[in-house]
Amino acid sequence: MELLQQYGWLILMVAAIGIEAASLGLTSVWFAFGALAAWLVSLAVGSIMVQITVFLLVSLGLLIGIRPFAVKGLKIGRHRTNADALVGQQGFVLKPIEPLSRTGQIKVNSQIWTAVSDASLAVGEKVRVLEIQGVKLVVKRAEKEEV
Repeated sequence: MELLQQYGWLILMVAAIGIEAASLGLTSVWFAFGALAAWLVSLAVGSIMVQITVFLLVSLGLLIGIRPFAVKGLKIGRHRTNADALVGQQGFVLKPIEPLSRTGQIKVNSQIWTAVSDASLAVGEKVRVLEIQGVKLVVKRAEKEEV
């Protein structure tokens, strides 16, 4: 039975590593460390309750204590790329934007985009990109302190 418990912890460790490799969320890797700790304890202590306690304490301790710092250090999460990176950026109006016409243009980061807005915006006005709808940028007039 003890041999089965020892292999069980190793199998659990490999499974947790496999899940982590597939998800890259820095969640299951901590359970792999917990399984490793439980396996080491199983070599010296036969009690399954002690092994389970060690597994849970190590896994949850690392998950709660280390994961937030690891995620921040590795910057795991959504990175803004391409057009998504334009949200929040400032630009200026090249062709007037009228709420109903949907034909205005702005320049943001040296790129020219079709833009729409709830307000009328004249050529040269500073704007801030709120979101992207298809191939058009939704903009608003930049506040005075933003200019």
